[in-house]
Amino acid sequence: MKLNKIYSFALALVAGINMLGAQATLPAFWNCNDPAAAPSGFTLNQGTSGTFVYTSASLVKSTPAAIRLDVTGEWIKINWTGTADTLWFYGSGTGASGVTAWKGTFDVEASADGSTWTSVKKFVDTDMPMGTKQLFAQVGSTARFARLIFTSKTSGYNLAIDDIEVRPGKGGAKPEIKVEYAGKTLLSGNEIKVGNANAFDLTIKNNSTLGDLNVTGIQKSGTNAGDFSTTASFPITVKAGESTTLSIDVNQAVTSGSLKATVGILSNDSLQLPFNVNVFAVRGSLASEPTAAPSNLNLVSNLAWKSVLGMTGTDADGYLVLLSTSPITATPVDGVGYQRGEYLNGARVMHAGALANVTFDNIWGATKYYVKAFAYNGYDGYVNYFTSAYGSLEYTTPGLQAGSYYGSLTETDTLLVSKLRGLVRPHFQVYYSNFGATMASNFDARDTTDGKKVINCFYTGYPYVYTPPFFFDVNDPNYLSREHSYPYSWMGEASQDSANYSDLFLLYLVHQNKGNAVRSNYPMNNLKTVTMNFYGGKFGTDSAGGFAYEPRDFAKGALSRSNFYICATYNRAGAPFTIPTANDFLGMVQDQNVLKRWNKQFPPNGWEIARHEYVASVQKNRNPFVDFPDWACYIDFSKMSYVKGGTACGGPTINSKPLTVVSTRVYPNPSSDVMHIDLSAFNGNDVKVTVVDFFERTVFEGKSNGNGMDLNVKGWSAGQYLILLHGATQQAVTTVMVN
Repeated sequence: MKLNKIYSFALALVAGINMLGAQATLPAFWNCNDPAAAPSGFTLNQGTSGTFVYTSASLVKSTPAAIRLDVTGEWIKINWTGTADTLWFYGSGTGASGVTAWKGTFDVEASADGSTWTSVKKFVDTDMPMGTKQLFAQVGSTARFARLIFTSKTSGYNLAIDDIEVRPGKGGAKPEIKVEYAGKTLLSGNEIKVGNANAFDLTIKNNSTLGDLNVTGIQKSGTNAGDFSTTASFPITVKAGESTTLSIDVNQAVTSGSLKATVGILSNDSLQLPFNVNVFAVRGSLASEPTAAPSNLNLVSNLAWKSVLGMTGTDADGYLVLLSTSPITATPVDGVGYQRGEYLNGARVMHAGALANVTFDNIWGATKYYVKAFAYNGYDGYVNYFTSAYGSLEYTTPGLQAGSYYGSLTETDTLLVSKLRGLVRPHFQVYYSNFGATMASNFDARDTTDGKKVINCFYTGYPYVYTPPFFFDVNDPNYLSREHSYPYSWMGEASQDSANYSDLFLLYLVHQNKGNAVRSNYPMNNLKTVTMNFYGGKFGTDSAGGFAYEPRDFAKGALSRSNFYICATYNRAGAPFTIPTANDFLGMVQDQNVLKRWNKQFPPNGWEIARHEYVASVQKNRNPFVDFPDWACYIDFSKMSYVKGGTACGGPTINSKPLTVVSTRVYPNPSSDVMHIDLSAFNGNDVKVTVVDFFERTVFEGKSNGNGMDLNVKGWSAGQYLILLHGATQQAVTTVMVN
């Protein structure tokens, strides 16, 4: 959730009011879900702009959000009345995708007066976990304030803080009540779900080491208060450090529907008057059915890549929201709980929970969508849907939003090439290390079940399923990498710090071993002979006999326009970006006519429109060839020159360096030691040698300038390997076995 400056000002105002003297009563707790709604005693210093919360499941303990600290000096402060013992919280370091160790300094500080602070626990670098973990600090009996402060930020590393709890002091004569249900410790005000049980047990513990806890009775409130009772005899004395079981009966005369009440446990714990437990029971097989459907479905925002739905609810426990590109005929089934990310008769479940604005992500631009929303009561297998009526909405996402970006520039302007570079090149650079967070997490990923997400390899369509947060896990043989659709080796400027290297219009998430490594820096073309295939991606030879890579049809048009974009944006004197590339060394070149035909054959679809508009919102520039695909016909990309009349499309396929396929021999084969590669067919010319394993991972790259080469395979995993050989005019491919 992003807060604008108005919201941020309101937040600062709220914080200022809290600082005037509001105190928390122990035990004090905050779920950190909304920075503008901190409970009494909690204040924040987060500045006035930026992103204030994390919502990723891996960074959040209690949904939907955790507080984000991303600047040195930002803090969360708690002020309480009484004597505290321990401050507990869930914390996680965050960093660039692939980072496994946090860097920075974070302190928990305590103060008696709110002015003089003492660090009671310090987290330096790896002391802070990557991934949500419960942490604690002893604040001391004299403390009345605590502060969780980002002491020193290391660039690229932030913090997520959730579920803060300040617990009262222990060890004195005062009794201290602790309540558990099903082995889980409760805070006063927590809800428990007991299903259709006829009775349930609460475990009452006395955390004091000296004083007796006297449980004097229970008090009940709420809609169904009369349906909960106990036969226990009060008072019940619980000795220091001991526990007892309090059994609560549920009215068996009620045969169906929901029963809700608050059971307050009365005791001589002066800080828990009473200890409240909210109980949700069900009689029969289902909860009570809601009496009305949600209404007033409306779009809070509508972007090409993301929409936010608002609606008006009834008194239902929750709402199921479905989204589809066709009219929705699905109806939820009573007793079945649905998760965001699963499908119900072709409709995608976008929400299953309490009333809230619902974000529709991973959607397409210029596309009509249908929405249905159902009310329900209950939980787990007791959920009961109201299906006789539902809320509905039809809407269309925006298409391309060029506006006045191009001014009066048209394809008939003979200075089109130079003017495009002057227009498009100035933009905000997102660094390569931030690609995962920027694209994978914020655009490419979509929800699937069990808290997981999925991203499709752009080249092949392979579905990569992961548990957030996303990072480039090199130890996973199926991990996705950042693929330059215009290969790095082709670039006239090859610094990893340069804008062309990290340009979001150029980079795509691709299966590293079976997509990126296979394509390597080969040209793209339609294949005549397929040597390898993985999902929709293929490697083999084109009609001229040269090695090439063919992505799935879904990707061809977008990849063509990405290649046109990088040439138009970055080509200049001394740093050529052309098609064919000026930096070819494999003996094969990328044919611009292949890309131009793909550009016409596969025009921008809704997915590409959504991606384009998202990237444009981040980089503050546009890809002209998505907005105007025909402009590619006015440019000769081999020279980056203007072609009058738009006649630079539809030319014959070229292969300026056709390669001859020759035979080679590798022996001994199989082997577990040294293999000799016979290169005599290459006539003593330089030969580039590439070896990939069964998973298409590159395991060896080298060159030879003789008639042969020894390849040491000691220590290699047993299995099949592919050897690719490239000379100036010849090529060969062969398979070998390692024992």
